[in-house]
This record gives sequence, C-alpha cells and structure tokens, in this order.
Amino acid sequence: MKVWSRVASSRVVGSDNPRNTTRPTTVDLVGEPGARASDVELIHRVQSGDTEAFDELMKRYAASVYKVTYGLTRNHADADDLSQETFIRAYRAIARFDEHYQFYTWVRRIAVNLCFNHIKRGKKFRFVPLPIADGDDESADIADPQPQSADCGLGRDLEQALVKLPPDQRAVFVLRVNEEMSYEEISQALGIPVGTVMSRLNRAREKLRELLREYMPAT
Repeated sequence: MKVWSRVASSRVVGSDNPRNTTRPTTVDLVGEPGARASDVELIHRVQSGDTEAFDELMKRYAASVYKVTYGLTRNHADADDLSQETFIRAYRAIARFDEHYQFYTWVRRIAVNLCFNHIKRGKKFRFVPLPIADGDDESADIADPQPQSADCGLGRDLEQALVKLPPDQRAVFVLRVNEEMSYEEISQALGIPVGTVMSRLNRAREKLRELLREYMPAT
C-alpha cells in the first residue's frame, strides 16, 4: 500500500533503541467522536470502491496500529510488516465491517491476532522493561528501584524474564500493561474468555515475581 511506505519511513533514525518507542508520525484521531463519525463515512466510500478513502483511514490510524505491533514485537521490521499486513487484511474484509464497533477497535484486533500468531510460531522478540503492576490494588509487586538499577539490573532481568513467559501469558501481559487494554478488550482481541485473560495474567505475574524475586519488597 502506497501510504504505508510513507508512514513507515517517517520514523526517526536511531529508533532501534529499545527505550525509544517512536512510531509513524501520522494524525491519530482515536477516540474522538467526530473522528468516529468520519470513519463510518470513509468506510462507506471504501465499500463503494474508493481506495483513497482507505488511504485516509490508514493515515489516521497507522500510528496506533504500529504502537500495538511494535509493543508486542519490539522490532521495527516486524512491526512494519505486521502493521502493513493488518491494513491489507482490513481492506480485504472491509465489506463485512460491523458499524456497531469503532474502526480502530476492529483493526486493532486484527493487529493483535497477527502478532499473537507470530509469537506462537516461535519468533524471537525483544521486549523493553515493563512494570508488573497494572494499576490494580496489588501490593506484592516490584519495589521502585534506584535509577541505575532500573537501567542496569531490573530492566535487563525483566526483559529476560518476559522472554521466558509462555507466549499466551506474555501476550496478555503486554496487552494489559503496555497497551493498557481492558480485560474485555483483550478477550475480544484474542478470542478467549475474560476469565482466561485474568488467569493467564495472574500466572504471568506469579512467574515474573518468581523470576524477579530479588527486586520484591521485603516482607
């Protein structure tokens, strides 16, 4: 798709730094009521054969889709490929789009599924450090380390610990913590019950606490 090549090339040189999560610099109107109404109009135009209308949808949501794919893969090349494939599949399925949903919610589910399947096939990904807590009232999480520890100790060990998680647990953990998706959103994106999301997340946290016990607060 011609738009994606321009979007992907907009990343800043040197962004392979795992702490740099720069993504395509496009106008991103996710969540704005006016944007949602406009999305429906654009979708109708695409369904009528207007490919430029789909280019507009890509420009509008490329940044958010790229954030999802990069957040799960931690690899710019994989993120580019998966993001482009996301929009290709969305274009092919646009005739079946259900207007009860937001376009971004729908396209994000496609992106998550592609990434999750990629992970299950045994691809090796790099992850940046992520906090174990997700905002819930859970006191048994990692204590705040000193700045130098975050860079040299906890960050490295957490990255290694994430790689050791089973792919299904790792995907749920990253979507919950990094993408800040709700249990319901993760359930819809992965096609699993909410209870399964919660159990996988709990198992992921338990495993991470075990692997990172030296950073746990003293009891």
